[in-house]
Amino acid sequence: MDIQDWAEELVNEVYRKWESTGHKYDFSERGFRVFYSPVHFSPELMIIGHNPNADDKLFCREEDIQIPEVHEYFHHDSRIARKMKYLFESIEKDDWLEKSVKLNLIFFGSENEAQWEALERDIRIELELFCFRKVHDIINTLKPRHIVTEGLKVFDILINSILMGCDNPEVKIGVGGRKIYARSRYGHCQIIGLVHLTKDRISYPDWNSVKKLLKVDLKEPEAKTYLH
Repeated sequence: MDIQDWAEELVNEVYRKWESTGHKYDFSERGFRVFYSPVHFSPELMIIGHNPNADDKLFCREEDIQIPEVHEYFHHDSRIARKMKYLFESIEKDDWLEKSVKLNLIFFGSENEAQWEALERDIRIELELFCFRKVHDIINTLKPRHIVTEGLKVFDILINSILMGCDNPEVKIGVGGRKIYARSRYGHCQIIGLVHLTKDRISYPDWNSVKKLLKVDLKEPEAKTYLH
């Protein structure tokens, strides 16, 4: 199977789904995005966010139906791109980020998560289930070694509703009593959940904890540290 052909057909399926359902909700002009990076087999790192939002570049049908030739985090100066680049540079893994495969849990755009959650329930579930099946297919086809989620909500959905058979998660609680980091495993793939770098306020001690844990987890498995 040619990965490029497979990825292009997947994007075309999403495009057809968006065209067939766009008349059902009033913010469909925000469009869709599947990949934010080139697509390749067995990447060291896959990044998964929630869905395209106001922080993304404007939707362009002609561009967004194409597989990107460069990683958008190194091409479009969004807030999340800046934060992720800063984080990965600080642990000396910016080359992994630049070569990562980036996508979202949900391919269809909205102004923010609240607007998406307010969508009529039947339509939202239909679109989410469609995307979840595609995300499952992407992970099982590309077989990344590590997945990092932008936000712990994405992590929870990924291990509980999309990937069956994940290990029970370990979590790190920050100074404010909330989860700031989590990890699980899906076969040979390690899944790491981060506190969201732009939506959640992060204290200096929590930021240092996230950096330290991520640096260790993106090394060999024997370097693993316990979160509790």
